[in-house]
Amino acid sequence: MRKREKTFYIVIIAVLIGTFTVSIVPDTLPPPCEEQVDTLVVEDTIVPVFRISPYDSLFRVYADTIGWDWKMLAAVAYVESKFDTAATSNVGAQGLMQMMPETAHAMGVPEGMERDPSESVRAAADYFKYLSRLFRRVPEGERRYFVLASYNAGFGHIQDAMRLAEKYGKNRHVWNENVETFLRLKNDSIYYTDSLCRNGRFTGIETTLFVRKVQHKYSEYCLREERYWQTHRDTTHYTPRAVPISPNEDIANEALPNDSTQNILAQLWR
Repeated sequence: MRKREKTFYIVIIAVLIGTFTVSIVPDTLPPPCEEQVDTLVVEDTIVPVFRISPYDSLFRVYADTIGWDWKMLAAVAYVESKFDTAATSNVGAQGLMQMMPETAHAMGVPEGMERDPSESVRAAADYFKYLSRLFRRVPEGERRYFVLASYNAGFGHIQDAMRLAEKYGKNRHVWNENVETFLRLKNDSIYYTDSLCRNGRFTGIETTLFVRKVQHKYSEYCLREERYWQTHRDTTHYTPRAVPISPNEDIANEALPNDSTQNILAQLWR
């Protein structure tokens, strides 16, 4: 009897414990706990970017390689081709930066790639760097005028004009009203037959006007960029650059200067 009683009490105790456990456990168990991952929701934002042309990214990249403001490369491209990659001049210059094929090839442009915009901008930047080294004795503030003029006319003609400027008492390292004047005078036999002129006759008015147009366009782009960032005051990283030419000067519509020798000399000695 004692063994049976003991078994009976054990069964009763087991039943009571089971009933109590069922009463405190919910009918439906929650799903297994998943690892919590912190997430950061960032709203879509548009970073303002000042744009001039479809080729701005190329100008920015290659201008950095020569220490120029990218807007200067854009100004050259506009004056040369108005951003037309298919443009070809009457003397055979091609592409966005209007380089002569032989010059482009010397700068590493493969045959048949003269109109490729990336190759054109890269080659132009390399050529500007090369010309800058040739004019390393010209003060930095003046050097860009000489580089632009050489890009348009060739280094030899600018050298001739520098020699003539020095001969006639002008500063060979200053462009405006000095070297540019004698580049225009190279159209006169008195000057292009001088022994200092080693590259012959040259009509310099087109080159001097080219330099002025590029500088004017660059000034315009600087002003446009400054006004653009004034409308995006939340952007604080922009630092305006100095504008070299008055925005009111309309070179594109002004009459060509009188290129007669008498008029040039009158300007030179005034």
